[in-house]
Amino acid sequence: MVKTIAVTSASILTLLALGYLATKFLVKPISMDLSLIGQGKPVLVLAYENYSPTGGEALDRLRQVRDEYASRLTFLVADLGTPQGRAFANRFGLVDGQAVFMQADGRPLRVTDIPGDERELRNRLDAKLAAIE
Repeated sequence: MVKTIAVTSASILTLLALGYLATKFLVKPISMDLSLIGQGKPVLVLAYENYSPTGGEALDRLRQVRDEYASRLTFLVADLGTPQGRAFANRFGLVDGQAVFMQADGRPLRVTDIPGDERELRNRLDAKLAAIE
C-alpha cells in the first residue's frame, strides 16, 4: 500500500514537472510590457484575467496565430490581476477576453472580442492591418 502511494505520488510529481517545463520552454508567453505600445508597430492588447475561461481561450487563439503575424503585429496582454493591466483595461473599457487594436503610434483603432474561430481571427487581423499599412 505504501509503495503504491509512493509510486503514484512520484508519477504525479513527474507529470507536473514535465507539464511545467513544456509550458515554460515550449510555449512562448505573450508579453505584458505595455510600454511597447506606440513604438512604431501595431499592437493587439488582450485583457486577460488569470483562471478565467474566456480570457484563457482568447489567449490560446492568439497564440495560435502569433507567429504568423509577429513581423507585422505585436501581441500583448493587459493582466487584469495587476494595477497596470486593470488601469489599461479601464481606460479602453475592456473586459476579460476583449482586445484593443492599437496603431503603430499608439492610437486605439478598435475594441473587439477575439473570435472563437481561427479563420475569422485571421480575417479580422488581416483587415485591421490592411487598413493601417
